[in-house]
Amino acid sequence: MGDKYYMEKQIRKAVRCYLIKDEKVVVTKYKEGNRKFGYYDIPGGKIEGGEKTKETAIREMKEETGLKVKNLKYKGNMIIEYPNRIFDFDVFVSNEYEGKLQEFEENTSEWIEINELLQKEKILSNIMILNRFFIKGLVDDQYNFKMYIQVDEKENILDVEYKLKDNE
Repeated sequence: MGDKYYMEKQIRKAVRCYLIKDEKVVVTKYKEGNRKFGYYDIPGGKIEGGEKTKETAIREMKEETGLKVKNLKYKGNMIIEYPNRIFDFDVFVSNEYEGKLQEFEENTSEWIEINELLQKEKILSNIMILNRFFIKGLVDDQYNFKMYIQVDEKENILDVEYKLKDNE
């Protein structure tokens, strides 16, 4: 899935952590000064040396929102291909946390209704998994998923491939 595109592009391995409760999800929103100013994103980031992906998801959620996420479940893999680079995300989900949302230098964080988020003009492509056609792989314990999204530099989606797998 998407393998034909990998040739000469830099691949960045990272994680995304979806904290979902009562039809709402925690998002970050980039502040002025950030190149993605005004965009909504899902907490996550690059894996640091020696870190396991689950540890990265927990650390990034805390650094970007102030929340300590608990009982994370691995849900699948999401590849996002831009014209000159590829992000390879391990994806985690939870509905348990401790703490309160905080504001940071580069971003704010908030709970937002999933349906409202999907209507926003400036959303990063990793939010696509929350769409009703794909969310089952993220929130249903019976399934995992593999997703490939091709986008342009303005986050316009050019292609999506999606596979739902039984979690055995």
